[in-house]
Amino acid sequence: MAAVIELEQFRRKLAADQGFRTWLARFREEFGPQTSLRDISDQTLLFLATPGDDHLYVIFDLVMGVKGWGTSTRFILDDLPGPVKQQILDVALRLLDFCRFEVLRRLDWVEVLPELEMPLVILVEELSKAAVGQATPVPVLKSTHPGYPDYLREVISERPILIRRLIPGALAAFRQQLEAAQSESP
Repeated sequence: MAAVIELEQFRRKLAADQGFRTWLARFREEFGPQTSLRDISDQTLLFLATPGDDHLYVIFDLVMGVKGWGTSTRFILDDLPGPVKQQILDVALRLLDFCRFEVLRRLDWVEVLPELEMPLVILVEELSKAAVGQATPVPVLKSTHPGYPDYLREVISERPILIRRLIPGALAAFRQQLEAAQSESP
């Protein structure tokens, strides 16, 4: 049984080494098999959660590295079969959602989701197994948020839409918070 556990840990370490290879150079942080979204720095999280192709390709690097498919360069050069590219895109977009939900959590706007505490290597694997078109879990708005009364008035099925509408404002607020903290530090 110990050999099975050690083999799984070895596989996870190998997936992390490949998945975080470009992240180590880009972000100059430590990443490993146990790194979750909650563990990454505010600056890295803001980069990942910000809209734009360059930001999404960094997430592609993680997904493709974990899966053993190389880097986003292969995606850009169209060096992959269509179904593989679709899986990469699906997983990356779901991971992007979780990055944005982590921003909302750090602002203390939403309750935590279990996926935000899961090691990224495992999260990528779990998202890869999810059915195409399966909805990404959306966090619940905290009762301390000023929009909570509106949230409660929404039909339950519409609440995820309200949470997603908060994302642009959350990214702006998070960026301001980071800039304010940087200007205060010596």
